[in-house]
Amino acid sequence: MKLPPAIAALHNGLPDDPAERAIALGAALAAIPTLQSDLRAARAEAVTTLKEGRTWDQVGELLQLHPARASQIARGITGGTKTKATEPSD
Repeated sequence: MKLPPAIAALHNGLPDDPAERAIALGAALAAIPTLQSDLRAARAEAVTTLKEGRTWDQVGELLQLHPARASQIARGITGGTKTKATEPSD
């Protein structure tokens, strides 16, 4: 599996000892919800900065995204998938 560079750096810095590695990974997993929120906010700030003096078409091209998606990111709209509500079974 090819990891993004930032994640690979964290992964490569894990302890060799299995117990220490398991503890470190557990702490990392527990931090994921906060990390995701922080990363989304940082990404939104970066996209907002890119927008200064540019059109959304230009920003989208720089990020290899549709211009509407770039705008959504700047506004903090996540790209999560929606799940349909299921009918209660009788």
